[in-house]
Order: sequence, then C-alpha cells, then structure tokens
Amino acid sequence: MYRWYCNEWFASSGETISNPCDRLELPKARKTRETVISRNQLAALLGEMTPLLRQIVELAYETAMRRSEILKLRACDLHLDERFLRVVEGKEGSRDVPLTRRAVRLLQYAVNRSEGPGAKLYPQAPYSVSQAVRRARITLGMSEDVRFHQLRHSRITEVARKGLNLSQIMVVSGHRDIRSVQRYTHLNVQDVVDLID
Repeated sequence: MYRWYCNEWFASSGETISNPCDRLELPKARKTRETVISRNQLAALLGEMTPLLRQIVELAYETAMRRSEILKLRACDLHLDERFLRVVEGKEGSRDVPLTRRAVRLLQYAVNRSEGPGAKLYPQAPYSVSQAVRRARITLGMSEDVRFHQLRHSRITEVARKGLNLSQIMVVSGHRDIRSVQRYTHLNVQDVVDLID
C-alpha cells in the first residue's frame, strides 16, 4: 500500500515523496458538548412528550443512565426497597445504579403497568426516544446541543455540584475511568466557589 501510494503520487505529480503520511492532515478533535440541561429546561422538554417518553427522559435525568440501559430494564432488575437497580450487560459491563426517590416512583409506576418480571419496562425503539427529545427541543427553540445523551452529562454535573467526591460520581455514572468522568462533568468556577465556603 505504501509503495503503491508513493508510485501514484510520483505518477501524478512528478515529485518523489519519502513518506506519504507527511501530506495527511489529522482530523480536528471533536468539541465536546458542554450544555447542561437545567431542571426548568427538563420540565419544558417533558411537557412536550407523551407519558411513556416523558418517563424515560425523566428517568435518564434522574439516574444518568444511558438510553440503551433504560430500554433494557425489566422488573427483575430493580431493587426499589434498597433504592438501586442492576444494569445487566451495559456498556461498561454490569453495574448497580443508585436511585433518587423520584426515580423509584417512576420505576414503580413502570412496574405496575408492565407485563411481568421478565418484560421490558419501556418497550420503545431507541430512535423514537432520541427523536422525542429532538422534537421537543426544536418546538421549544432550545440549543441543538440539547440531546438525549446530554441528560446523562447534566445529571453527572448535577451530582458533582452537590459535592460528591470522584468515587461517588463514578458510582452514579458507571464509569471506571477518571478521564471519562471528567468529560462528563461540566463544572465552572462558581460551582466550586459555592462549595468551598
């Protein structure tokens, strides 16, 4: 491949090239989205959705769970009395997710209307969940950075603002790598000022 490229370069330009990679430009690093969805913005988004999609989106915000993890949930994965659920075969393997009181209520409602312990609590196509957030965002005139996955970033940032330490944040997020957590927390100087006094 290397020789072929050098020969092709010479044939087309008449110029010899010692290293074809010298001519390549690396792609620019993608800028991470730093939009943090506030509770007020969340309420506005939820107001534009059907009841089932509203529950999924609110649960994502309350738990920092990934869309795929929420859509795989079954009643047998829940331990509501102990306020946690078990994600089975998530992106980072299996893990336990701590639940807020609001998340427990949302999940209890889902269990009550489910078809049994092995049935999915949220029988919804992944694309339709993301589309619901997109449609609501457009209707409300919000930034295009408001996406389903930003709910995860927003929740992780929110728990960091509450003063949880890195190990505790990693339990909420399910990350095993500190660098990943750092990409998800969008703290500013004011967040830290509020904690240091």
